[in-house]
Amino acid sequence: MQRAVYPRFAPLLRYPRGDLAPALQACAQALPQQADAAREAFAAGAAGLQALAPTRREELFLKSFELQAICSLEIGYARFGEDYKRGLFLAGLKQEHRAASHDCGDELPDHLANVLELLPALAEELRRDLVEQVLIPALRAMLEDFDEPRLRARLDALKARGELVMQEDLHFSNPYRHLLHALLLLLETDYPGVPARRAGRAGENFIPIHDRSGAVELGA
Repeated sequence: MQRAVYPRFAPLLRYPRGDLAPALQACAQALPQQADAAREAFAAGAAGLQALAPTRREELFLKSFELQAICSLEIGYARFGEDYKRGLFLAGLKQEHRAASHDCGDELPDHLANVLELLPALAEELRRDLVEQVLIPALRAMLEDFDEPRLRARLDALKARGELVMQEDLHFSNPYRHLLHALLLLLETDYPGVPARRAGRAGENFIPIHDRSGAVELGA
C-alpha cells in the first residue's frame, strides 16, 4: 500500500481555504511514478482547480459536496445510505480515530478526508477491510454520481423545481471528479480484485467494526 500518498489527498477534499497550490504539489509528488492513469487523472483535477479563482473554488466545492451536492464525501453514507449499518460503521470508525489520536475537526469520522488521514494508522487487516468493503465501493458510487446522464437528469430536476443551478458550466468538467478518480485508481492498484457488485449503496452485511481486543467483527 502506498501509505504516504493517501493523506496527501485529504486537504484537497476539504473546503478550500487560501492557496491550494502547496497541497496539490505535495500530493502530485507523492503519487507513484508508475501510476500513469492516476497521475493523468490527478493532473486534470489539479489543473481544473488551479484555473479557478479562490471564490470560484469555494463555490465549486459547495456545489459538488454540500449545496445542490452531486455526491456526499461521507463514505458511510455513500456506501450504506441511511441504513442502520452506517451508524455501526461510524461508531467503529470513531473508536479508531480516537485510538490513533486523530482529530476529525468539524467533520464526521467517515468524511473521506478523515478516513484517508486515518488509513496509515490502522492495522493491516482492518485497513484492508475498510478499503475493500467500504472505501473503494463508496468512491465508485461517488463517481457514478458524476456520470453525465445522471448529472443531466439532476440538472433537469433542479430546473423543474425552479432552482438556480450553481456553476452549471462546471458540471461536466468538474475537477473533483478527476481527483476522486485518481484516488480510486490508486486504491484499486493497492487492493485489486474488489468485485464490481460492491458499488452503489449496499444491502450487504459488510461493516468493519474494530473491537478493542484487536479483532475485526463483520456486522450481521
